[in-house]
Amino acid sequence: MEKLSRYIEILLAQHDYVIVPGLGGFIIQPQSAMILSDRITPPLAVIAFNPLLNSNDGLLAYEISEREHISYRAAIEMIDHEVESILSKLQQGEKVDMENLGSLQKNTNGHLIFSPVPRADFLPANFGMTEIKLWKRRITDSEERKKITITLPSASSFRYAAACALIFGMLLVSPRMADTKRSHYANLIPLETYTPTQSQPSASKNVSINNTLKATVETEKQDSLSPAKEENFQNALSKQTNLYHVIAATFYSRKSAEKFCAQLQNLKYTEARVFSPEKNYKVVVRSFPRYQEAVEFMEQLRKSDALFESAWVYCK
Repeated sequence: MEKLSRYIEILLAQHDYVIVPGLGGFIIQPQSAMILSDRITPPLAVIAFNPLLNSNDGLLAYEISEREHISYRAAIEMIDHEVESILSKLQQGEKVDMENLGSLQKNTNGHLIFSPVPRADFLPANFGMTEIKLWKRRITDSEERKKITITLPSASSFRYAAACALIFGMLLVSPRMADTKRSHYANLIPLETYTPTQSQPSASKNVSINNTLKATVETEKQDSLSPAKEENFQNALSKQTNLYHVIAATFYSRKSAEKFCAQLQNLKYTEARVFSPEKNYKVVVRSFPRYQEAVEFMEQLRKSDALFESAWVYCK
């Protein structure tokens, strides 16, 4: 009986079923994974038994004859002898152990009952399949709470942050601020003196203006406009009838703007003046009552020299 069980195991590892003539057939059936209360079982291949499959297909006898080196007929006789021994024990009500396959037993009605092993490890489909244990989560109440300390910034940090936000907001809101590192200035030529054949300003004048601009940029942040001068300037500006102004450059301080305006006046830009409406000081070259006149004058200035590309029209 031990040999018969071992040959059945060998054939089940290679085929889906094995028929034992006169006894029944052992069949491999797939079993799905299951979630139990304490574990998860993997999908396995289990062994079932069908007593109706008892016709000889020759597979078991051929395997025995090959491994035992006996004839096919001798192998059939060996199978018949083993089957008679099993049926005799079952008839007496005994339980027949089939090694790694399971066990056979007759119930009260005389029917064969096969109890397979829980796990047939010799089957290739079951290699590496292990169960997963489930652990219950334990929730415990802790009397001690974790203390979270939040440290707020100091008052001085808030002041620095507010100052930075104010400066950043002024840079964003201002429509055009003078860049201390890269300021665009225009050597503006009066419209009444400009002709297509007129020569461009000499290189010495351009060098003089650039040197003056560098000096004014370095000192423009250190200067500020007094309240009395600011009020006189606003009063004088309010009397102007021209609403459109051609702007050459903008500055942070009035003193820097006045220095640049004096340079323009020395270069025959007699109408140049400083205009400070709200946020910065603008150097006005010339003002016009109509917008179209101001635009035409600005375009001619831009074409006269590459330094005048930053000239623009401001409406007040």
